Amino acid sequence: MYHIRLPYFGLWFLLTTLVWCGKSKKLLAAGFARDTLIDVLHYRFDIELHDTSSEIKAEARIRFVVRQSLQSCKLDFDIAATTDSIGMKVDEVRYQQQRIYYSASDEQIELHFPKMLAAGDTIEVTIRYHGQPADGLIIGKNLFGDRTYFGDNWPARAHDWLPVNDHPSDKATVDFFVQAPCHDQVIANGQLMERTDLKNGYVLTHWQETHPIPTKVMVIGVAPFAVEYLHQGNDIPIQSWVYPENKTEGFTDFQVAPAIVAYFESLLGPFPYEKLANVQSTTRYGGMENASCIFYDEHLITGKQRMTLILAHEIGHQWFGDCVTEADWPHIWLSEGFATFMSEMYAEHAFGKDSLQKILAHDRQLILHYDSLHQTPVINNQFQHPEQLLNPDSYQKGGYVLQMLRQLIGDSIFWKGMRLYVQQYRHRNASTEDFIQVMERVSHQSLQTFFKQWLYRPEDPVIGWYGKYDTLKHAIELHIKQLQHGEAFDLPLEIQAIDRHGKSHLFSAHLVEKQQSFIIPCSFQPIRILLDPMNKILMQQIEQMPADIQ
Repeated sequence: MYHIRLPYFGLWFLLTTLVWCGKSKKLLAAGFARDTLIDVLHYRFDIELHDTSSEIKAEARIRFVVRQSLQSCKLDFDIAATTDSIGMKVDEVRYQQQRIYYSASDEQIELHFPKMLAAGDTIEVTIRYHGQPADGLIIGKNLFGDRTYFGDNWPARAHDWLPVNDHPSDKATVDFFVQAPCHDQVIANGQLMERTDLKNGYVLTHWQETHPIPTKVMVIGVAPFAVEYLHQGNDIPIQSWVYPENKTEGFTDFQVAPAIVAYFESLLGPFPYEKLANVQSTTRYGGMENASCIFYDEHLITGKQRMTLILAHEIGHQWFGDCVTEADWPHIWLSEGFATFMSEMYAEHAFGKDSLQKILAHDRQLILHYDSLHQTPVINNQFQHPEQLLNPDSYQKGGYVLQMLRQLIGDSIFWKGMRLYVQQYRHRNASTEDFIQVMERVSHQSLQTFFKQWLYRPEDPVIGWYGKYDTLKHAIELHIKQLQHGEAFDLPLEIQAIDRHGKSHLFSAHLVEKQQSFIIPCSFQPIRILLDPMNKILMQQIEQMPADIQ
């Protein structure tokens, strides 16, 4: 998800402007806690949409495995409190061709079966319903006044229009059968299987996603579209879906997608889905990483290719967040931090190392400022709802941690680990500990200290330092004191010394204690000494006088 943006000569920096989504009470009831009673295998949604009404008619067939013996189970579903209120109204629930009893509370529907179901049983239920979604499926007009329908499920809003197990840990395959007015086109996850004229002014469109995905990225989009079919890479269709009025600008902005996909495939392995569609939409976010059909805010389309790094962020999500999904909300950095990192990698690849350095310098200041105000770690279990996790810790700091890890273990080993992580957890869920274990395996070293200090500590290093040149010893004397609260950070540092000709010389030091001094042999007297000149370490540094270091 990309919800923060600032242009910089064609690059897009991550400047935090939080989008507050509301509905926090709802998330406490549905989509927040993991349901361990069932494991959904497949959803089939048959949905009817109409031009003259915001009411939808739908049928959901849900196939799931029973994890432990039960006679009732719950699905997340926003059922209207009264017959005339906004929300879904259930017409019937069926199991084995028979109607079964259901009850509703706390935005969930509880299904009551006629007999006890045994652990390991695979069953299918059918729920027929209708109503006007309170959220999740956004029905309205786009910027050109055309009526549109866009799924917008993150973090746990799918249950506002679909009966689901609305948590990222439960991934399932999905079929969408959508009846919509013939002047519209329908985009959804997966591969297009059917488009049939119903001869009543409506068209039936069937999209099928055969890879398991979380409900947060399980969507449809319905609008008048112009569609461009771009060059295929590795037999993966890449498409641009934009409003006809924005055809020229949209096709221009999205044409970089094949290059991004090709570069990411060279780093991570094959693209994980049947196609990639970049879609102009009415999403509330700058970009939303729906699996195989990414939605972008309609106002971002300009034709000036200022969206390149937003595309890179969302396309990076196809591997991280969609294909390999965080096991639970506190591990959201495995999605947002990784996507941020991948956009940084594309910035370096496409625009040069200086562009990456500008991004990291900007992000470092943003992170340090945020962390000075909010004493929370990247892995944050103390939150009321997932929107609180959309902050510089999950995005920029998560990406910075990966940059530091790449420096620590080396480029080749790092990318070997990233590929192995994607391969091992492809179309599955993973935790932070799973990622750490993969990286320890490929690097043949313990990384517990590294990850503990960067992901689980709320504070960042604050380095007070003083340096001078000793003409008798022909050495740089460097005195460093870690000023942050708590124990010392383990920090490998680069020291840059610039000679009188302006040439740069690099030295190294390793901090492991709160206060250390170093004698660094140097054959010339520097005109300037700098710590961490390439922004490799996420830290605040304060150049001090000798008395302050004592």
